[in-house]
Amino acid sequence: MISLFPITKIIAALCVLYGALLAIIYAVTGASTLTENIISSFRYAVLFEMLVLGALLFGWGTLWKWFPLLNTLVFPDIRGLWDVEIHWVWDKKKGIKEGKVDIKQNFISVSIELFTDESESETLVVQPKRNPESGRLQLFYIYRNTPKNTASTQAKPHIGTAILKFDPVNIEPI
Repeated sequence: MISLFPITKIIAALCVLYGALLAIIYAVTGASTLTENIISSFRYAVLFEMLVLGALLFGWGTLWKWFPLLNTLVFPDIRGLWDVEIHWVWDKKKGIKEGKVDIKQNFISVSIELFTDESESETLVVQPKRNPESGRLQLFYIYRNTPKNTASTQAKPHIGTAILKFDPVNIEPI
């Protein structure tokens, strides 16, 4: 998710916010010497960074619930178990397979695990994206597929690429 944000603008906004907080703290506490100001700046910087990091890593879902506009502006919270329809092409053959996808998501990363009756897949790399023309949500990813030991499958373990497109009408996990 972090890759969808303009990082330089976020850093600049956090610096401005931190500076404003320091100005308020200095005005309230009345710190007067340069040494006191420097010590206070480092102390509050560590506290501020811990709060921001905690909010992004552990409170990410809560932030998205409190500010639903983030679902529209950035990328929605897509964590959960989903029904999927896989349109595959392999060795000049095509087909459709149904399965379930378990998506885990936080502010820094997204992971996808796919389960079908024949195999399981795990993601190696994921890049979330919103199509600029249609606004449709997509996840581009590279995966490792491991077939189950069944007589009906002749597939071998492989690494592949996929685009997971979300139905724009139904964006709720099962």
